[in-house]
Amino acid sequence: MIILGGVAALYLIWLLFRLATFALPVYSAVGAGLFVHAQGYGTAAMLLAGFTTGLIVYLTGQAVFVSVRSPLLRFLVALLFAVPAGFAGYQAMTGLLGLMIEDGIWTNCLAFFAGLATASAAWRSLAGAAPASGLSAPDPQSKELNPSTPQA
Repeated sequence: MIILGGVAALYLIWLLFRLATFALPVYSAVGAGLFVHAQGYGTAAMLLAGFTTGLIVYLTGQAVFVSVRSPLLRFLVALLFAVPAGFAGYQAMTGLLGLMIEDGIWTNCLAFFAGLATASAAWRSLAGAAPASGLSAPDPQSKELNPSTPQA
């Protein structure tokens, strides 16, 4: 039971930081859901508005990052996703460390590095959808590059 509890705790911590990489879509989804709820709509409308808003923000961010060729604009879009993720990672680590050790310089240092790692993960997940450069990998089915296929 102890081993299974440890695995479950590590999985929940991994899930917490994975969710922190999607901080901007999650923040916008929660904000939209709360706005719809404050307008007097029900729970189903609140959930639908939140889910739709979060999905639109995430997919729009990826589409803009992939389609824009200017390095400055790509940097700004990635920064727009990485800064909230870094803040969420910092806060998550501060909360976890607050359960284990007392506040101090080590808590702030570890939380800072967790924030950097979370921001880096958000940046990589956004950049993973984009091509690395203008060069593309050769097509393995191409007859020009694959000498083993018979030429007609």
